[in-house]
Amino acid sequence: MINMANYHRIKFLKEVEGLSQREIAKKLGISRNTVSKYLKQKEAPTTLIRQRSYGKKEYSEETKRVLPIIDQWLADDQKSWVKQKHTAARIYQRLVEDYHFKGSASNIRKIVAKRKPSHQEVFIPLEFQFGHQFQFDWGEADIILQGRKQRIYLFCLQVSASRLRFVRAYTHEKQEAFLDGFVHAFEFLGGVLTEGLFDNLKTAVMKLLKGRDRLEQETFLALQAHYGFKATFANPRKGNEKGRVEGTVGYTRRNAFVPCPDVQSMDELNDDLLDWCLKEAKRKTVPHTSETVAQVWAKEKRTLRSLPETAFEACHLVSCKVNPLSLINIETNQYSVPCGYVGQAVWAKKFVDRVIIVAQNQVIAEHPRSYERFKMFTHLDHYLDVLLKKPRAIRDAHPFHSPEIPEVFRRFHQKMREQEGADGDRKFVRLLLLHRELGMKRLTQAIQKAEEKQIFRYEAVHEIIQEMTNDVIVTDLPSEKAPDVLRNYKVDQANIRQYGQLLEEVRT
Repeated sequence: MINMANYHRIKFLKEVEGLSQREIAKKLGISRNTVSKYLKQKEAPTTLIRQRSYGKKEYSEETKRVLPIIDQWLADDQKSWVKQKHTAARIYQRLVEDYHFKGSASNIRKIVAKRKPSHQEVFIPLEFQFGHQFQFDWGEADIILQGRKQRIYLFCLQVSASRLRFVRAYTHEKQEAFLDGFVHAFEFLGGVLTEGLFDNLKTAVMKLLKGRDRLEQETFLALQAHYGFKATFANPRKGNEKGRVEGTVGYTRRNAFVPCPDVQSMDELNDDLLDWCLKEAKRKTVPHTSETVAQVWAKEKRTLRSLPETAFEACHLVSCKVNPLSLINIETNQYSVPCGYVGQAVWAKKFVDRVIIVAQNQVIAEHPRSYERFKMFTHLDHYLDVLLKKPRAIRDAHPFHSPEIPEVFRRFHQKMREQEGADGDRKFVRLLLLHRELGMKRLTQAIQKAEEKQIFRYEAVHEIIQEMTNDVIVTDLPSEKAPDVLRNYKVDQANIRQYGQLLEEVRT
């Protein structure tokens, strides 16, 4: 095949230097027929002309017979899941088995490669308005958490216009993590965009309806109402409709998680991710512009709506019944509540990092959230009222052996029990009750001072507390328990004028 350079040399040798065809062929080492052929051409052999010249291969009758079948299969594939379509090898296999095709597999591969593009979907380049849209998706990555490899989940949000990224890591994709991610994302952005584009994930969508309509999760609707944005959803299996954030997921995994981060806590990881997002915004430029993401974002940020005065309560609300051990069950784990709620129904708010228990619109207990299984988490204060009636149980009570209870308490109780027996249990429970007025820190200091003096009595600790506070501890008597005579008794306000009159009488 003669390329453009040889064509030029042939024309130059003939027309400028005046060489004959025989001389040109000898000089270039090619045949005279080739020289003659290209001297007769009126056009230079450009790529387009060469394709017309060498791309006119006719298909055999056997191949022509199956071309309509191949085209139909490729057209049907456009309606199928992207991961479940014909390959060239599968087309060849079906043609042989079902249509007794006699041609070669390589020929079918070439035909499929040429004819597939004619069936490809056409996409439209988009230009997003400032303050209008963000896109969201979940991703996955591996980290080293406290020395152990763990799979974590990435909350990925990207602003469509300025390309600003926000990424936060969680140990799961539950609804509370989904909601919590938006609380942190909007705080990071410093405002709210008009619209969010989502996949049809279960934490947002209960049911797919006709077209683009969706039956959305009630809590997700509450999030939208709180921040004032509207959710729109991509068509099923159409990730390209939110291509901005689809690219963010992979880009984040390849750049922020290679090599694998080695951290001691999720908070440490999220701090690092926040720094990474800010650095990327200063480093990356917005496509088709000379400005960085940070520079474009500075303009777009001015178009956002203000954040509401309070953050959204990013929790999953569940109803629970308090069992006889004053515990509620949440995802195989048990959490304590004050013993006065035994047998009652309460509400548990499951946040990413904590569990808050509510009854009659009041918070009655709060615990750190655990993602282990079949664990028990108790607060000693929840059981003190019942321990007053059953003081002997204090020694073996689960909350008394919690890491939150200082070791000095257990030593002090052992000494009181040795010295006073069952009465020591009862007095020690009374001692524990003092933390409601003093706080655990000051009560611990008082018990430590008593231990230093080797005095293990309730009265001794009470005296130390009085010295520390320089006051007597007074416990208010509930009005409903006060005698009627005292409850109805009123003291008249002092009259200073009467006191002045008395002084005048004394002087006279």
